[in-house]
Amino acid sequence: MVKFLSQNSKWIIAGFGFLVFGLTQTEWLRTLSLWQRPEGISIDLRYALRGTQLPDPDIQLVGLGSTAFQLDDLSSNEIVASPTLQLMQQPWPWDRRVYAAVLEKLMSGGAKVVVFDFVFASETAGDDEFAGALQKYKGRVVIGEMFSDEEGSNSQTKKLTAPNGRLLLPGTEAIVGLVNMWNDSDGIIRSVKYHTSIEHESGLDALGYPENLIHITALAVKQFTGQDLAPADDRLHLIDFQGSAGTYRPAPVENLFVENLWRTNFNSGLVFSNKIVVVGPMAEIFHDDHITPFGDMPGPEVQAQIMAALLHHTWLEATSPLVSFALTLGMLWLGLEICLRIGNALLKVALLIAAVVIFFAACQMVFTHFKLVFPMTQPLSCLVIPGAFGIVFQYALEQFERIRTRNLLERYVSKNVAKTILEDQRSFLESLSGRKQSVTVLFSDIRGFTSMTENSDAEKLVTQLNEYFLEMVGIVLKEDGTLQKFIGDAIMAAWGDTHSEGLAEDAVRAVRAALAMRVALARLNERWTAQPDRTKLSIGVGVNHGEIIVGNIGHPQRMEFTVLGDGVNLASRLESSTKQFHTDILIGETVEALTREKFIYRNVGAIAFKGKIKPIEVFTLLSDRSQVAPAWLAKYHDGIRLYRNREFAAAIARFQEVTRDTGSDDFLCQIYIGRCEACQLQSLPPDWDGSFILTEK
Repeated sequence: MVKFLSQNSKWIIAGFGFLVFGLTQTEWLRTLSLWQRPEGISIDLRYALRGTQLPDPDIQLVGLGSTAFQLDDLSSNEIVASPTLQLMQQPWPWDRRVYAAVLEKLMSGGAKVVVFDFVFASETAGDDEFAGALQKYKGRVVIGEMFSDEEGSNSQTKKLTAPNGRLLLPGTEAIVGLVNMWNDSDGIIRSVKYHTSIEHESGLDALGYPENLIHITALAVKQFTGQDLAPADDRLHLIDFQGSAGTYRPAPVENLFVENLWRTNFNSGLVFSNKIVVVGPMAEIFHDDHITPFGDMPGPEVQAQIMAALLHHTWLEATSPLVSFALTLGMLWLGLEICLRIGNALLKVALLIAAVVIFFAACQMVFTHFKLVFPMTQPLSCLVIPGAFGIVFQYALEQFERIRTRNLLERYVSKNVAKTILEDQRSFLESLSGRKQSVTVLFSDIRGFTSMTENSDAEKLVTQLNEYFLEMVGIVLKEDGTLQKFIGDAIMAAWGDTHSEGLAEDAVRAVRAALAMRVALARLNERWTAQPDRTKLSIGVGVNHGEIIVGNIGHPQRMEFTVLGDGVNLASRLESSTKQFHTDILIGETVEALTREKFIYRNVGAIAFKGKIKPIEVFTLLSDRSQVAPAWLAKYHDGIRLYRNREFAAAIARFQEVTRDTGSDDFLCQIYIGRCEACQLQSLPPDWDGSFILTEK
């Protein structure tokens, strides 16, 4: 299966990429809020990076804030002097004469168009006066209407709420515009419809109903310029917001009717001269706040920013479906090119990230300077998703192939060698020419194996030998050692040849492996006693540490990654010497020095091996430090000290005491007693050091 996937990986990745591309072109996916939300966020980010713009000087905002209901900032004399302010003190809703007075005041100041961002749906006092003012300025004033869902209906049927009939005198029907806002699926206002119809909003536009409703902003700009500047279709158009709330600072409506403030703050009305003035609700009680790309914004200011964009012909234009299709397809091609043609995984990731950054920068540039909104969700999906899938898919295949190759290699070479070949090729290539390094080497050998091969059934012996190797090799691997080779029944393992955890840790793991071999063999022998076709085994283990040569040795057609040198030979000599000292494990002096804090050792003595001039201290392994050292061990080591100081009588007494304490004929004690007795009978040379001289390898 892995082989099939590897051979067809490019087709699989390309097929997945075109599947993603196909999904991005489906209508049902584009209508999902989960899909629309990232696109909306990308637009909001572009607004934020572009920053705010200056407000349009032709638009002024007058707000009905909380102060308009309390009038706390005004003195009683100022209120008494204005009949309109007195009407404002009455409970809400206000007498419509207030709005008539606002309209008259603004028109007296020279306002060109006044927009009331209200839907005066219910009849109330003062309607007749307000209707008269609306008729008087019918070409320069706009009031609102709105559509909403039909109450009690499960369908999308809309109903239109228009100003009450008393306000619309003959000839004033054309002053009414929609105040509705269109939220995206995430609740944020980014777009507006300048023309629509109830039928269109109810989903009946296919029947051909005309767009007979105009938005309040389009109507106001038309009255202001004498031209219909808004797009004539019924599509949503992105709003070119100028900034956050406060870009257009509202003038409190009550200040219009304080003569002193009218003269000073409004320059006797010149502030409104020849401008569009938007009068709308700003107090919290109106709940007319909306979420925009710049955050919360009062409804009247949203209308003001839409009008400003229309006046400057700066509404944002989304790219056509054909351009979006081509852009998405191009990004898919780029993602597949990066994934399939670049070999290095890190370079692939870097190129994908660079492509995303460059694409976003390009989208930001055309957004800021050309008012174009390129889609980002679809193109980036076709760039990143197939690209990331390809990288992960190829990496997974590479890892599967690596595991398969390693499993195959580990059948012929050590696990650590296989790991070095596959993961640390630099180190492996260096070893081809050989290098010196500090390594801990372990040799283990079965006692009397040659005679066993002569007297045992071959098949049964091989079966038992495989059971033995299964345990012993498992111990080496568990301790992260390198199984260097089998030499007949012998095992050669190393720590620090392919990788090192530090000299001390390498030595500790080797000694821990030797101790585990002792325990494992005892467990095997106990199990084999119940099997007549099995023979009890005994082993010798030697562990040595030294600087040796690591390299690939052999013929060009049959190379072997191995270790060689004096340190390896000494480990083999230690293993062989276990027979002469009747012990199963012998440890070299360097290993003992590196590990004495972890294990309890018994000094065997200084041994001058054949071919060696200087003797080395050799130790046998008793246990790890989780056990308590035997009480006789200190006496034994004191006996060796006395022996080397040529205090032979005292040394004999110490070794005899150790023999009594152990309750057995301790072989090492017997050796030292015999040597002490022999030394007492002869004259020792001045350079005598008490070492053992081994004449056999």
